[in-house]
Amino acid sequence: MKKYSAICTLLFAMVFTPMSLKAEQIDSAEAADSGMQHRVSLYLWAAGMSGDTGNAAGSAPVDLEFKDIFDNLESGFMINYFGKTGKWVFNVDYLTLNITPSSDVPPADVDLNQSFLELTTGYEVIPDLAVVAGFRFVDISTTATIKIGPTLTIKGDDDWVDPIVGIDYRKVYLEKWRLFAHADIGGFGVGSDLSWQLSGFVGYMPSKNWNLYGGYRHLDIDYKSDNAKKFFYNVTVSGPLLGFGYHF
Repeated sequence: MKKYSAICTLLFAMVFTPMSLKAEQIDSAEAADSGMQHRVSLYLWAAGMSGDTGNAAGSAPVDLEFKDIFDNLESGFMINYFGKTGKWVFNVDYLTLNITPSSDVPPADVDLNQSFLELTTGYEVIPDLAVVAGFRFVDISTTATIKIGPTLTIKGDDDWVDPIVGIDYRKVYLEKWRLFAHADIGGFGVGSDLSWQLSGFVGYMPSKNWNLYGGYRHLDIDYKSDNAKKFFYNVTVSGPLLGFGYHF
């Protein structure tokens, strides 16, 4: 069982992370010949977290390995869609998690739900390189039941939308191999004060329709709410990614 500080960390920090994984390269010649191209992927982001988070009542350090998160995971789903037509590219990334950590000191149970949605579109300004823009939406809700004397239940939720801009690089090598890199920056005080992301993946297509990929993703978020709760979240989330997708 974890200490209460770990529960506070999970309550306020865990799941703004959104996990954003892109599908691999669809080369321009293929798109021109076949019209609109699509890829749907399922993936796992084995991320750890570091930083600090809290609200008007106080703060808690964040220092969690992926194992700590995985041990308390009740359910989760991660999916990505990537499309391309001509020089235009489109990406939709969705993540939802339900985590239920608990502790002995103090005796407490936590039920945390979060959803994350990323929508971007972009234009290929030079071969293999696209400029993209869109939004990241984060939604979180928590219920903590503290069992000291009379049972105390604490509920809370928060959400925000970040505008984002960035670049995608997608390259085909030796027909079956794909290289993908992504960078974006967002928030700008609209949602978070600042958020930025870097990721890179290598993919392999064992057949015309199926692809496998792996790589690494790093996300940094600095968020402060302007409501009475004074919630803040200054956390770095990073770790390896594995996934598979279907092209049609």
